[in-house]
Order: sequence, then C-alpha cells, then structure tokens
Amino acid sequence: MKYLATLLIFTLVSCTLTKNNNNLSDLKLEALTDSIAAKYASSILIKDLYKDLSILASDEYEGRETARSGQKKAAKYILERFKEIGVEPGAKNGSFLQTFGVDTKNAANIFITLNGYKWNLLKQFYYKGNIKDTSLVDKQLVFAGFGIEEDIYSDYSNINVKNKIIVINEGVPSSINLEENWDSWRKKAELAKEKGAIGVITIDKNFTEESERIGFIIENPNMQMHDPGKRKADLIPNIYISESTAKTFLSKISESKISIEIDIQEKLTSDNVLGYIEGTDLKDELVVITAHYDHLGYDNGEVCNGADDDGSGTVSVIELAEAFQKAKNDGNGPRRSILFMTVSGEEKGLWGSKYYTENPVYSIEKTVVDLNIDMIGRRDDEHDNDNYIYLIGADRISMDLHVISEKINKKYINYDIDYTFNKRTDPNQFYYRSDHYNFAKNGIPVIFYFSGVHKDYHKPTDDVDKINFNKVQRTTKMVFFTAWEIANRDQRLRMNGTD
Repeated sequence: MKYLATLLIFTLVSCTLTKNNNNLSDLKLEALTDSIAAKYASSILIKDLYKDLSILASDEYEGRETARSGQKKAAKYILERFKEIGVEPGAKNGSFLQTFGVDTKNAANIFITLNGYKWNLLKQFYYKGNIKDTSLVDKQLVFAGFGIEEDIYSDYSNINVKNKIIVINEGVPSSINLEENWDSWRKKAELAKEKGAIGVITIDKNFTEESERIGFIIENPNMQMHDPGKRKADLIPNIYISESTAKTFLSKISESKISIEIDIQEKLTSDNVLGYIEGTDLKDELVVITAHYDHLGYDNGEVCNGADDDGSGTVSVIELAEAFQKAKNDGNGPRRSILFMTVSGEEKGLWGSKYYTENPVYSIEKTVVDLNIDMIGRRDDEHDNDNYIYLIGADRISMDLHVISEKINKKYINYDIDYTFNKRTDPNQFYYRSDHYNFAKNGIPVIFYFSGVHKDYHKPTDDVDKINFNKVQRTTKMVFFTAWEIANRDQRLRMNGTD
C-alpha cells in the first residue's frame, strides 16, 4: 500500500513536470516565432515608404487615372519594385500584370462641318444622348418645326426627312394645346428616327447656360468596365446649337450640306499588378493583401496626386512584399502562399478587384483572407491624435479573424481600434466601398484598414507632404503581423456559424 502511494505521487509529479515543460516549450516556441516576425516587421521603414510614395504621388504620374498614361506608369513602377524585391510574378504566363478591358467615351471626338466650316464643341454645339460612332458625310438638312406629331398637329406633314438631318426648335408651339408632353428630347429623337431621319439638330434658346452645365461631363470622358452589359445607344446623333449659330449658318437650309463625324468610343486596358510568394507546406491556400493604386487623374486641370488615396496603401503593399520576401530568403517563408496585389479601377467602381475575383489566378475556394489597405496616412476630424485605425469587416465572415486582429494589435501595435464604420447601420457604408468587398461577397474573410476621410479627399491637395509616415509604417506593421499569423497558423480561419 505504501509502495502504491509512493508510485502515485511520483506519477503525478512526473505528469506535472511534463505538462509544465510542454507549456514552457510552447511559450518558448511562441516567443521564437514572435521574434522572427518582429525581425522582418522591423524591415518596414519610413524612408522606403516615403521614397515610393514621393514617386507614385508625383505630378509625373498624372493622378494615376484608370486606363490612362499615369496609371500605366504607376503599374510599371510597382512591377519593377516587385522585380527588385524578388517576389514572383503573380499573374498568368509569368507576368506581373493582369490586364482587363475598359470602354471609354471621349466626347470631344465629335466633329461637325457645315458647308466647309467646322463648328466648335460647346461654343457652337453640344450633344445629348448615348450616341454611337458614326460618319455622316454631306447630308441634306430639312427644317421640321418642333419635331412633333399628334392627331391634331404634325411637323412632318408634306416634308421628306428620310436619310436627312432635321433641324427643329426646342419646346412646343405656344398656339396649340397638345395632348402629350413633348419636353423630352428623347421622344423627339425617337420620332425622327421612326420617320427615317438620320440626325436631329435642335435650336436651343438657353444654349450658353446648358452648354456650361453639361460641359464638364462632355470634357471628362466617362468609362465603364469592358462589356459589363451593353446600354442601348440612340441610333441617330442628337445635336444642340445656339440661335445665333442657326441664324449664321442655316439661313439657306435647303442649300446646305452637313457632315457629322462621331468617333467617341475607345477601347482601352487597365492592369492589376500581382506579386506572389509561394508558401511551404500549405502553399495551396492563399493570403491576399490588396490596395488600389489608381486615382482620379485631373480636376479642372490640376493633378490629383492621391497620396493618401490610395498611394499610402499601395506603398504599404510594396513594403509588405519586401518584408515577406526577406523572410523567405532567410528560410522563414510563410506556410501559406501570399498574393500582393495592387489593383486599378477602384475609383471607377472597384473594377480591378471585381475583375480578379471573377477571373481569379488562384482558387477563390483556397483564398483564406483579403487584407485591404486604403487610405492609412492621415487623421480625420473625428480624432484628436493619430493613435487609432478604423477596422472594417473583420467579424463579418470570420470571428477568428477578428480575434486574431485584436490579439495582434494588443501584442504589437496598441492602436485604439475604431469600429464605427464596421457597424451595419453606418450611413457611409464603407464596407461596400473598397476592394475588400469583392472578396467578401465571395465569402472570403476581410479586413479593411482605413484612417478616415479628410478635407483633401478626392482633391488636388491630397499630397505627400501631408502624409503621416509614422502612421503608415505602424499600420503596415499591423497588417504584416496579421498576415504573418494567418499565413503560418495550423488552422485555416473558420467561417461564422461553423465549428
């Protein structure tokens, strides 16, 4: 009996010592892992962030508007930085670029010549409607009153408008009570087309006022992602001219010949820039880190450099790629693969991330998380110091992600995390307004890192000299530690509602 008691005590002591040793080993392993992560996080330097942003947010890059020359320059710069860092090309066929189509309409490319005299856009004419490219050469003009037809009244009686361009007055005749509302230019244009006309010229009494109102729209080409669903185009041009232009050029309308050349459609391209680090034992699973590098281009002739929006996020992604690549070079590469993706077209409607998620290079089902960085370099009016970051989306799809994010912040960063914009009742609805959303709507857990809107948002004054690089560095490190944890942990993030 005494022997059994002694054996029992020895066994209990041995188990306790073994358990304590295992706990000690776990703690040592965690401390070692933390020190390794900290080593590479320390490679994220303010001077490197500043160098990249000073280039990308300079006037030379023309505001980085999607599909324009500035965006192409920026894509090339990011590509070259990825090459320099040593990450692998992340797109198909050994390329860093994932290219997608963009349709644009350059409203300035419409030319009208009457009897050899060229009219000036917005000075002598403007147009309305979703017109398509066309060429009308030396066509006849015919006057068609107000361009109206009803049972009791018709401007088309006794005239032949087939294959001709009609000239009409704006509005309706004051002496007749019409049954229908003819204020719509579209209704008049559709009737003219039914009658066989190939174009409409309307004499506008308020030409100057109206041309100023729509001048901005005409002078700034609108874009849409290539073929997202075709909009119906009016089949005939719908031109407006001033009364003085009509008096000067249309006094002898039957003897006049007019040519209208419309060449507004342009098929352009834009690019996502993808850098890739292959993981080790869990390489089929993917951590995605995103930021959009496009911006607005010009505003009334001034370059919108977009230093914060989203130059700050773009340079953060570049530094993150460099930190993880240094770890890989030292034999400490991530277990899961990581895609560093700077996307274009965010300002036009989240196009780049939309294109990627609809045409993924890597399996969407194997994509573990998207950490999206958009505007992290300034302080908004809601805070009196810089010790904060807005986090959006972390708990929406995976509470695991939220817990990890909180743990990382407490251990390494100690920000006052602001979840104001994460509330479903947030009137700004920022959850739907940056590139993470295209991943979230595909069921992928996301975090959107954001420091808020400021007075220079979407203005030419969003410049590098206003960026708080300490804040950019600190937030970039927060993303690094979060990505490091997710890329190296045993378990994949669990979705809400699963065990």
